[in-house]
This record gives sequence, C-alpha cells and structure tokens, in this order.
Amino acid sequence: KGETMKHHNTILKAARALELAVAAVILAVIVCGGALLLWNTGKALLTAPASFSLGNFFSSALLLVMGLEFVKMLALHSAAAVIDVLLFTIVRQMIISHSGALDTLLGVAAVAAIFAVKKFLRTPEGEEHPEC
Repeated sequence: KGETMKHHNTILKAARALELAVAAVILAVIVCGGALLLWNTGKALLTAPASFSLGNFFSSALLLVMGLEFVKMLALHSAAAVIDVLLFTIVRQMIISHSGALDTLLGVAAVAAIFAVKKFLRTPEGEEHPEC
C-alpha cells in the first residue's frame, strides 16, 4: 500500500509540475499579447485615430484578463479561481457581443448566480489550496 501511495504522489507531483509549466507558457504569451495590444493601440491612436475601435480594444484586453485568470486557476487550484474564470468569460461575452435583450438578461442572471455561489457556497480557507 505504501508503494502505491508513493507512485500516486509522484504522478500527482509530475502533473502539477506540467500544469505550472503550461501556466508559465500561457503567462509569457499573455505578456507578449499585452505588449502588442499597447503597441497597436498607441500606433492606431497616433496614425489613424478614426480607425481605432474601442470594441476591439476591450475584446483584446478582456481576453488577456481571462488568460490571467486562467493562469491563476492553474496555479491556485481553488474553486474561487474557477468561478473567477467563469465570471470573466461571461462578462466578456456580454460586453463584446451586441446581443439581444434576452441574451443580456441571461448574462446578468449568470453573473448574479456566480456572485451568489461566491457568497453562499464559499469553502473554508484550508480546502482552497490542496498540497501535492
């Protein structure tokens, strides 16, 4: 039984290390994406301000924020981090897509449900960061 637990822990540690490596790669891509977003925004505002699209800027910026939340989710392994990823995904969809009233209402209801989950179904602090 002890040998099985040893293999089990080794596999879990290897999976965790790979997860963190993927998170680091994603973080590097997000940093590059942020730099490109700033560069392209500055260039557009200086050369052709009329062609600048605030909607495209928000879309790109919120996508970067979603990526950061995803990296936090991989690093923290907590329910709160998963909920934050869902929240940013729904909010981005609501802001970027110009949907009808029903879609907007459903998005607002989803955000309200996520806040309710965060408030009422909170786990104790010790359970949020399991050790490998």
